[in-house]
Amino acid sequence: MTESLLKLLAPYLHLSLSAFDNTKLVVAVINSALEIGDVDTLPPSAYEASLISASQSTTERYYLVKWQEEWVVCGKTNSYAANIGALEKGISVDIDSLRALTIPVMSMQQVSFMCMENAHFDHC
Repeated sequence: MTESLLKLLAPYLHLSLSAFDNTKLVVAVINSALEIGDVDTLPPSAYEASLISASQSTTERYYLVKWQEEWVVCGKTNSYAANIGALEKGISVDIDSLRALTIPVMSMQQVSFMCMENAHFDHC
């Protein structure tokens, strides 16, 4: 992960949310940074896609966010407890399998509520 992306996502890397919640979180954090002027680039794009390892595509689908020419992996589409991370070396996105997603952009307050709600139900 680039330093700017790592700086933005660092407070959330320890969380274990659903893959879709991770996608919403990453999009919200980057958009928030764009709004307050911490970064000056295009907004992120969210996708569902397969990954390729050693020239072999998997049938598993992942939620991904692309920002500044970097891919953030948010987890497998069916994962209820995933961590945010970067693509590992030797793994790439199967461009032919990309499906663009429209992710509702949450405010940072909504992100806080989502994380709090997850922490509460995680202990029940």
